[in-house]
Amino acid sequence: MTLMTVAGMKGFRLATQDLLLVASTLDDVGWNQPSGAEGWRVKDVFSHAGQLISLLVSAVQGTLRYPDPPLGIEQLNEVLVGAAREQTPAATVDFLRVQSELAFPVFDSLQDEPLASSTAQLLDLGVYELHAIPDMFSFDFATHLRFDLLGPRGPLDADVPPMDEDRMEPSVHWLLGGIPKMQPDLHRSLLAPLALVLTGPASTHVVLHRVGDTILVEDPATAPAPAAQVTSSTLDFLAWSTTRIPWREGTEVIGDTSAAAAFLDKLNLI
Repeated sequence: MTLMTVAGMKGFRLATQDLLLVASTLDDVGWNQPSGAEGWRVKDVFSHAGQLISLLVSAVQGTLRYPDPPLGIEQLNEVLVGAAREQTPAATVDFLRVQSELAFPVFDSLQDEPLASSTAQLLDLGVYELHAIPDMFSFDFATHLRFDLLGPRGPLDADVPPMDEDRMEPSVHWLLGGIPKMQPDLHRSLLAPLALVLTGPASTHVVLHRVGDTILVEDPATAPAPAAQVTSSTLDFLAWSTTRIPWREGTEVIGDTSAAAAFLDKLNLI
């Protein structure tokens, strides 16, 4: 078991807890406001959280029936949210709570070998080791909460715990792990090695460089010298790497700015 695995499960529990905390503050007006996620109301974001948990639990247990023809994760999310659109807020919250309680032991079981390092194709997101699945939930729930539900980008004003190390670490790990996998043609836009310096909770420093058709996310001590350095807080990284804010608003770039822009203009993580 790795430290990151432990962080992923803790982050998943905390992110779910934060969502349920906000849910407990909402009235009918709050539930029906447009969220920062295009086309989704506040209730739809909570519905998505419960549906995503249910989807992955079914996949891990081998009971998931994939649509034919297969859909990408974003299309599938739209289908699942649409199917639950008439559900009441109370039923939506109950579903999220029940699904999360069912999921915690299922994903805990993926944290030990031989399952931990076994791999699976997560639709069009790429191939991941099973122990990383909680990282995905930590990222997805935290990002929807902080940037689609809460202001200034979202419609809600709620008092929630800050994105501390426990909440942030698995989110950063998921995004960095997704850079080589989520966009098959992204390597074409990586014209030169780029350093990515993330500050704040779960701070890290990596170099992105291309080897053939593959992007490597490597420690600076062993990576090629970067042509440019992109600096951002970890919280802003969640927003600009998913195109919720323009990368130019959340980063500082020094060095070869044209090489950095060529890559950052194409980056769109999920």
